Amino acid sequence: MFLEQTSFESESIPTDPHAAEVDLLFELLVEELSGVSPFRDGVDRLGSIERARAALFAEEAIELMDLVQSAIAEAGPGASVDLVVRSVTAEIAVARHVSDRTIQSRISEAWRLVGDFPLTLHALQCGTVSIAHARVIVSEGMTIRDPQRRADYESTVLERAAEVTPGRLGRLAKAAASAIAEVSLEERHEKAREARSVSCTELADGMSEIVAVIPTILATGIADRLTQLGKAVKAARIADPHTPDTSPVDARTLDQLRADLFCDLLLTTQPTGHPHAALDAIRAEVAIVIPALALLGESDEPATILGRGPIGLDDALRMAANTPSLVRVITDPVTDLVLATDNYRPTGKLRRYLRRRDGRCRCPSCNRSAWRSDIDHTVPYSEGGLTEPGNLACLCPGHHTIKHLPGWQLRQPEPGVLEWTTPHGIVAVDRPDVPVRFTA
Repeated sequence: MFLEQTSFESESIPTDPHAAEVDLLFELLVEELSGVSPFRDGVDRLGSIERARAALFAEEAIELMDLVQSAIAEAGPGASVDLVVRSVTAEIAVARHVSDRTIQSRISEAWRLVGDFPLTLHALQCGTVSIAHARVIVSEGMTIRDPQRRADYESTVLERAAEVTPGRLGRLAKAAASAIAEVSLEERHEKAREARSVSCTELADGMSEIVAVIPTILATGIADRLTQLGKAVKAARIADPHTPDTSPVDARTLDQLRADLFCDLLLTTQPTGHPHAALDAIRAEVAIVIPALALLGESDEPATILGRGPIGLDDALRMAANTPSLVRVITDPVTDLVLATDNYRPTGKLRRYLRRRDGRCRCPSCNRSAWRSDIDHTVPYSEGGLTEPGNLACLCPGHHTIKHLPGWQLRQPEPGVLEWTTPHGIVAVDRPDVPVRFTA
């Protein structure tokens, strides 16, 4: 009997090559008939996550406003609200290990949402609008000053928020706000024009982003001129096969040409279109750290601009060749901390040393360049503090002011190491930034 069973099990059983496909079709049919769909379930779960995220966003806004209002109450009626908010911003930023600018943005957003748009706040708590929709409603509605008009605008736009994307809602909200606002577009434009600015934000891979907030008519004109110049450069390269460039046809895209010409016009005033023209025109004193081994071709470690991120070695060598003054930066071979600097022009030697040691504002939550910061005595000079590296550090004007606000304390237990204590007892130690090293 045992032999018969074994013989039966050893026989090959034919399989249907389409069995898996048939099983899948059967499962889909069952799902369709039963009304159950994994895809629709997944979409529903995404909706639940979105609603939870909106509720948390509202909760964070309320919590931030509670902290700000408590700090204002603690400071008393005679205190400057602006300084109190700046102090709270810095303290939260230090505690949460994020930048002041990030916390400032969140507080500003919370202030508007909680104080001026209660219906939108409630909709977020209920999950009936997304964070993106709420930001559109608040942003466009800030032009309305009268509380009743703003409430009318808010309730009207909220009715449409559930039906359209944030982008479409933005156009609807802009039109609704313009129709109900007390201030004309011309007046709002004039006020906005006063806030024009240019900012520089460091990105990854040795790149940065220049952002200019300027009137639309000027921005459109600039973009159009760069486009026309880019097309002209490309046409000239194609038309003249004897151009000294590496190829008679310029392989750069129009976007790349616009970027190169943008740099040309600002740094040389001449739209040459050559990739290195703007770089060759830089004559400012910029402290570039070029690793010795990389200079000898024995390492691929990138060069860096102190206070900023890494740059390409070819660009660093080109700038070093063109600079009118040579700056040598000496670092500790183990810790990479700046030990000293030298310059052929010794005036301001200590300032140059401190700026190269610190690289940035030395508040833990700040990334402002040391070249745009004050050099501050940790122990005030009037109280016997010495003017030496162990008692000096770079602080941006904002954190220089915050340092002197009630409750803030700053120590420098060893040269270059700063210990901050916030009004509520949070202690943060800040050290100069050093490169990240990887061990084999």
